[in-house]
Amino acid sequence: MGFLSDQVLVQQIRTGDERAFVALIRRYERSLAALIRDRIGSVEAVEDVLQETLVHAWLGLRVRSPRNVRAWLYQVARNRCVDFMRSTQRRERFVDSEELATMINRFGVPTARQRRAAKDVVEAFDHVPDKEQAALRSFYLDGLSIAEIAARHRCPPGTIERRLSHGRDMVRIELGVTTNRRSMAMSDDTKATTVPFPNYRPDISIEISTATPFSIDLRELSWWFIVPEIGDQVRWADYEPTRDGSAWKLTEVKDMVATRRAIIHGRPCVEIEMDEQRRPDREGLLTLNHDPETRDRHTRVWGRLEETEVHWLAVESMKSDGTRELLTCLDEDFGWDFGMTPRLVEDRDYLTEQPDGTFIKKSDAPLVFSQGLYTVCIGDRTFECMRVFDIDEDTSERAVLVMAYVTRAGRTLLFRRYNGNHWGKREKPPHLQGVEMTWEEDLPQTDRLVIDGVKYIHHYDVLTDEACGIRE
Repeated sequence: MGFLSDQVLVQQIRTGDERAFVALIRRYERSLAALIRDRIGSVEAVEDVLQETLVHAWLGLRVRSPRNVRAWLYQVARNRCVDFMRSTQRRERFVDSEELATMINRFGVPTARQRRAAKDVVEAFDHVPDKEQAALRSFYLDGLSIAEIAARHRCPPGTIERRLSHGRDMVRIELGVTTNRRSMAMSDDTKATTVPFPNYRPDISIEISTATPFSIDLRELSWWFIVPEIGDQVRWADYEPTRDGSAWKLTEVKDMVATRRAIIHGRPCVEIEMDEQRRPDREGLLTLNHDPETRDRHTRVWGRLEETEVHWLAVESMKSDGTRELLTCLDEDFGWDFGMTPRLVEDRDYLTEQPDGTFIKKSDAPLVFSQGLYTVCIGDRTFECMRVFDIDEDTSERAVLVMAYVTRAGRTLLFRRYNGNHWGKREKPPHLQGVEMTWEEDLPQTDRLVIDGVKYIHHYDVLTDEACGIRE
């Protein structure tokens, strides 16, 4: 059975076809769960509210045919969230007596402010890596000299000085204090010299490994390769195939830094600054035509690292006319492209290879899973990585597929984007790029991957700075 539109599935649901309802819900379940989670702010209750949503959706679709099925499902979910919030007792926040006394005593205000500032600084130490944190605590809290700290940690005094310097920078970032050094790091001139990605993608070879596979704690925002923790940073480059298929050319570089704490819709998170540099020499590449004025741009995203999940909360984007748009987790379509992903990615046999080289995906496969340990050679560098897949539950030639290679430390080195053969097309072209072809016709020399009879076409690669050996 080929791809069925929402309206066709709804008509089948009205006849009592439960399989059609399952197919429809698989299409939107991930974004519905993300919407519910963002509305109610409770991990434990998401499943219950989602089940309530599905029950109401099944009953509703048996008697009606909404014009916009996705919007209607989202509204059902929002209504169930309202029901949940009304049934949850809200707690008021009270000011304790000591704080109240300080507030009404004007002579106590400066002292209280100093105490709060000192407390904020000490709390910021907890967000600094272990070595820098130990140096900061020994120097500022224990009162040890640099020589004493060096003796305690059995390292040169210069190493302690560097750790203190780096630690102070991270604390400033955590507290939202801007420094000249930070501004210079994000300037165009500095980026041009510190991101030496090659103009053409290095040679890549990937071979199955006989070593024991491992589970991954994938703490990165999917698939933007940065961990939403203060101080984390990553640079990555897009490589797209030239028209003749002879090479993969650098088209875009992104520089991301997690800079400060933030709150989105009442939820604590981390703000991440992103600079994008788009190459002007894109001739011969299958890409969108971008306005030259927006070729280089600075935007932001916001994410949250939780115990079992990594969660997108907001994304700032720039349109071709220079207009900035902010999408958050409460916007209707946000979960469709962003949402949340589980941190634990385990090696399981969710894909079965057939004799003809195609694959069958097991029905119980999660959206994100890993399968197989591989030796990945990128240029002259060699890595041991798990191969990670991100595949929509409803495999379709109008969907996309991600294949990534991730280290034991949970950092992505190589990301590969595959388009369903009809992704970005209407029933009749034009193609998203204006070419009336399928992706298979547009990219005749790139790799194909067939899963459950659906053909996916290799569109572009992403290499991170660690993969290219340029991480600072």
